[in-house]
Amino acid sequence: MILLTLALALPLQSEVRVHSVSDLSQEFSFYMDGRFHAQYLKGVGRDVRNWGSLHRLDLTNANLLVLVEGDAHVPYTQASIDHVERFVRDGGTVLLMADGADPMPPGAVVAERLGAKLTTQAAAKPVRAAGGAQLAVEYRGGRALELGSDWTVLVEDAQARPLLAKRRIDKGWALVGSRGLFGHQPDAKDPINASWVTPLLVELASAKAIDPARPHRGPFAEHVRELGPLRLEFTDGTQPYADSIASEYALVRPHLVALTGVEPAEGMIKSLLVLPTGGGGFSSGERIAIAAWWGNYPHERYPMVELISHEAGHSWVLPHPEPLWNEPIATYLGIRVGRRLEMPEAERTLADQLAAGRRHDPDFTRVDPLADDAPRDLVWGKSYFVFEELERLHGPGALAKYFRTKRALVAKERAHYTMDDCVAVWSRAVEADLFPFFRSLAFPVDAARTELEGR
Repeated sequence: MILLTLALALPLQSEVRVHSVSDLSQEFSFYMDGRFHAQYLKGVGRDVRNWGSLHRLDLTNANLLVLVEGDAHVPYTQASIDHVERFVRDGGTVLLMADGADPMPPGAVVAERLGAKLTTQAAAKPVRAAGGAQLAVEYRGGRALELGSDWTVLVEDAQARPLLAKRRIDKGWALVGSRGLFGHQPDAKDPINASWVTPLLVELASAKAIDPARPHRGPFAEHVRELGPLRLEFTDGTQPYADSIASEYALVRPHLVALTGVEPAEGMIKSLLVLPTGGGGFSSGERIAIAAWWGNYPHERYPMVELISHEAGHSWVLPHPEPLWNEPIATYLGIRVGRRLEMPEAERTLADQLAAGRRHDPDFTRVDPLADDAPRDLVWGKSYFVFEELERLHGPGALAKYFRTKRALVAKERAHYTMDDCVAVWSRAVEADLFPFFRSLAFPVDAARTELEGR
């Protein structure tokens, strides 16, 4: 009944008992960037993220290290594997969430160092707590483990094959489990099995004493290169991609300036961080982060050009994010940059999104894109249609007129920026009343709701 006992051991009051580190160095995901902590350690632990190379991580005041299986583009180095083992032997707990595959993911070598083996054997449902414990286990699917007799199995599949197990290694603990036993969503709304995962982590991590009064550190990418006004940030693992991505940004930037007619907003885009993922990027305004092998880069270039333009484009719209189309306009800038670079993929991307939008609204005149239930493809397709039409009717260069007017007309201190405000700015930019045009496309805009002078 070990799992049931652990579930009842959850502290009744909030107290910091765990100093965890969620590793982002082997594979970046928004889930590991704070969401794991929100689901399983909120109230009992303090979490930091490791953005730097794993073997450089200071774990002296941490007692839980959370790892994922990683991406083949950035294999776990021998130094990192040694570092993980030392941490466990000194009393720390490592949680490795991983499933086997063919070929095996990089995390397989970490599992082997800890004494476990990932397999390609699909888990059979129903999944249950081992040892007859009366505990509900939710499982999203994955692969079984292969373990020695010195492991204690905590969760098993219908054929009694282990899916989660723990093992004492000197002073610390190794905890290895199938990824499907834990949450996935970047909105942190799927804390599956938290009722027993949380007390389990707390109990194991308590093998190593921490000083809750002394914050532990989550280092940032350790390599920094100054490229004029831009700071390039990368790790040992992403170093092979850093220079070429910086070169793509240098190529893209003047086209963004030409398309928008302005420089980035004041204080924006000072840093470019190379992320160990193919899954996208983000922008905080001052820093943009770019997936190192997005869209099969460097073998295919257009997706990277579009991504860099998108993430950088967010720094052009600030300090007031665009209403409705803050994401579409960023990608549209990428499409326009691709056009200027004579990349045929740009036209195909535009045509595909317009076609997807027209499946919901054939002539773009019927569906309100501001409605809560407006389909994503409708919002993006209609946004692109608006941009293209405004360029056709009032351009070329209408987009640049809009950005210049927005900078001049909308004060930085303004508390809001609505679609009514946006249409007023577009109207001033092209010297025409565009409210009827937008209403003809089912935008419920009204000049009376904005004090910005449109003409």
